[in-house]
Amino acid sequence: MKKGTIIVLAAVLCVFLMASPGLAQDSYKKFTLKVSGGYGSISGGDLTAVADGLNEQLSDIARLAGASTSGEIKNAKWGPEFEGEFVYSFTERWGIGLGVGYIRKSIESGAELQIGTYARVSFEWEPVYKAVPITLNGYYNLPVASKMNAYVKGGVGYYFATWDYHIRQENELLGITVWEENEGTAKDSGFGFQGGLGFEYSLSDSVTLFLEGTGRYVNLKNWDVENVYRNALGTDRETGTFWYVEEYEEDTGKYYPNLELSDEEPSNPDYRNVRKVEISFSGVVFKVGVKFSF
Repeated sequence: MKKGTIIVLAAVLCVFLMASPGLAQDSYKKFTLKVSGGYGSISGGDLTAVADGLNEQLSDIARLAGASTSGEIKNAKWGPEFEGEFVYSFTERWGIGLGVGYIRKSIESGAELQIGTYARVSFEWEPVYKAVPITLNGYYNLPVASKMNAYVKGGVGYYFATWDYHIRQENELLGITVWEENEGTAKDSGFGFQGGLGFEYSLSDSVTLFLEGTGRYVNLKNWDVENVYRNALGTDRETGTFWYVEEYEEDTGKYYPNLELSDEEPSNPDYRNVRKVEISFSGVVFKVGVKFSF
């Protein structure tokens, strides 16, 4: 067979597959319910920078003081995610889905600076990020085999997010320990975007398994905060919003990312790049699930 004939036949086959009206099922159904769970990530935004900045600051001070460090402050990145979505198919190819999900990421970490046997500084960092997204997605379906489909999806979502945190610092000198801690909840909501690719395998006319990978872009920066500050002298309750600042440390001659709680933009000669803190729920998620058609 001539090479040109092979190319023509291959092209005809591709066009046939693309134009084929039938999906994996014998006949498509307009209404489906998708239920899925998986594991996904968030980038953390400014809070990742703050955690990294604290580690850098401890390392710089240890080098100058001839001290040692142990542990590391880490920001939460990976965690479970769940979603339920109702999909209406206009045609065998095109559909639209309305869904609700749940995102949760948490971690417990700590770091310590030890100067000989007489001085110690330690930090504990326990963030918990949660979000409930309401999503609206468009779907395009493509048959792959007799019982298998591929699809792409994309759309917009509105995210109701919460950041719970516990931060504790201890300073010990000659056996005397001074401590302080902040514990509270920050809330924000806003729009984001998502898109993904999935594969389906039909078990029956009504039940289908699917595997999906999705990416999202969500940055929130208007956090309402209720904070409880404690030390050995008592407790104080505060409200406001978190601000991202880069604070100058005279001992090292460097600026380090930090957080400050205030109703108004902080003004301090040791600060630069002051702005409202931005927490990013952008990331990827890989899910498996079941689709019920009716």
